[in-house]
Amino acid sequence: MMEYSGYHVITPFVSKQQQWEQSDFQAVANVISAPQIIVIRSDLPFQNFKEFIAYAKANPGKINFASSGNGSLQHVTGAMIEQQAGIKMVHVPYKGTGPALQDLLAGQVDITFGTAPPFIGHIANGKLRVLAVTGKTRLPSLPDVPTTAEVGYPKIDATSWFGVFAPAATPKAIIDKLSAEIAKVVQSPAFKQKAIDLGSSADYMNPKQYTDYVIAELKKWSAVVKSANIEAE
Repeated sequence: MMEYSGYHVITPFVSKQQQWEQSDFQAVANVISAPQIIVIRSDLPFQNFKEFIAYAKANPGKINFASSGNGSLQHVTGAMIEQQAGIKMVHVPYKGTGPALQDLLAGQVDITFGTAPPFIGHIANGKLRVLAVTGKTRLPSLPDVPTTAEVGYPKIDATSWFGVFAPAATPKAIIDKLSAEIAKVVQSPAFKQKAIDLGSSADYMNPKQYTDYVIAELKKWSAVVKSANIEAE
């Protein structure tokens, strides 16, 4: 049995080496979903996502976005935003989220994306401004921040998710039993609160739901990566 995350769905498309095949595994249960947030340095004039998109459309290549590296989730999220909003930005890859965040705070780059926890303190003290959440629902830790769907871009959906898979030959009865036990944990009040504390949400999916979700994610990210011709370092 193994845990898997949304980032690993992207890796077969950005790497020349095939790390895994979907047919090697059976989905057991999704556990946590963590949408990314879109964050800019606070000295930029954009107060919301629509203002940012309007400026970017009028000024192609004037906005640069930081990522944790070529082929990272932040990189492909930036590409997704470009494709869905019809804008052109300059990608600035770093070796990790930490250096990217530091240069954002220092005013060396304009915008980045990521799960909420590393940014919350900087948003609270006014050093960064969050424009939107790239998931289906708002974050409890940022209740006033709209989702990209709410501001007119429902196809900008970049969510990290973490779940459990088993080898393909595992009997269905065992898969169903594991999934049912995981559901009890994920749906418990303590687990739900811990997920919120981590800038995410407890998001149980049963084997059928999770399988369908993974297939949709593979299709979505494959299209983004191929269109942008993205390769990992």
